[in-house]
Amino acid sequence: MEPATIASIASAAVGALVPLLSKGAEKLVEKGTEEAYTKRAEIWNKVKGLFAEDDLTTLNLFENDPENAATQGELRGELKHLLKANPEIAEQLDELLKQLPKENAKNNTLYIKGNNINAFQDISDSKITIKK
Repeated sequence: MEPATIASIASAAVGALVPLLSKGAEKLVEKGTEEAYTKRAEIWNKVKGLFAEDDLTTLNLFENDPENAATQGELRGELKHLLKANPEIAEQLDELLKQLPKENAKNNTLYIKGNNINAFQDISDSKITIKK
């Protein structure tokens, strides 16, 4: 398997695990995406299975703070090396990642000029950035 493919799988796996391990994991099930929760749990079990018992530091740090970018980067790096040594697991992870249901992402941009203008959008479960 190509190094770029392994790097892509490692990156996608870490990205798929963040919602599972974050406090928002309950929302995955609440929103009727139990399949997404189940697939992410399978990915988590595959990833955990790659680490030796005496080499769990990065994995534990990630599990305790999955949204920490530095820890995500460390896990991606370690996972890349482990997947190079275990190409069959890399292929299994790739298949699991392909089976994740597509997220309903939406990107709304609203340009407003003038004063005293009211604008309404659906912003539930959104991250809002306001630039002036």
